[in-house]
Amino acid sequence: MNFKPIAAAALLAVAAWGSSASATVVLYDNFDGEGPGDDLVWNGDSVFVPTSPPSSVDLIGVGGSYDFLPGNGSYLDLDGSSGSGLNPAGEITSISSFGAGTYTLTFLLAGNQRGAANQTTKITLGDWTTSINLASGAGFAAQAFTFTTTGGSLVFTEMGPSNQQGNLLDEVKLSAVPEPTTWAMMIVGFGLTGSMVRSARRKQAFA
Repeated sequence: MNFKPIAAAALLAVAAWGSSASATVVLYDNFDGEGPGDDLVWNGDSVFVPTSPPSSVDLIGVGGSYDFLPGNGSYLDLDGSSGSGLNPAGEITSISSFGAGTYTLTFLLAGNQRGAANQTTKITLGDWTTSINLASGAGFAAQAFTFTTTGGSLVFTEMGPSNQQGNLLDEVKLSAVPEPTTWAMMIVGFGLTGSMVRSARRKQAFA
């Protein structure tokens, strides 16, 4: 008996299981595609747009006068220069909407770097939300959350009132995590493939 088709099926099962068991990136934005940032009012890109209303957000960073944390390319000041007294101070919303499920969200967040009071950034996706309060001198730090949500758009909100000195955001990545039932189904499929191989070998040995 030719075992090659069965072996190939087993390899495909392994590959499919490995692929499904790892998270899939569904959103990524490092804000570098917009060019040098110099306290420019940001109109969005292909991933995020400022929520309207409220919202004033600035692009700052490399090549500009306001590169507070060099080496990070361009990044967003979530409380932009064209707003004053707004509440919330600024907000961005993902263009894409995401279904119900489990996700891992990572991003870099820093304080305002201008000596202002602590600022709070709220992050929301569907019925999941969290808030981060940072002092002015806090540098970029990696934030990571894994959560289950009803689904919707990913939103970063800078709580007001606006003083034009917001927390800084960079390197946003959202990944979809496969459900445990998906993993279980793939493991069962792999087990059945292995049983087929063992059964075929027994039949060949008996013959």
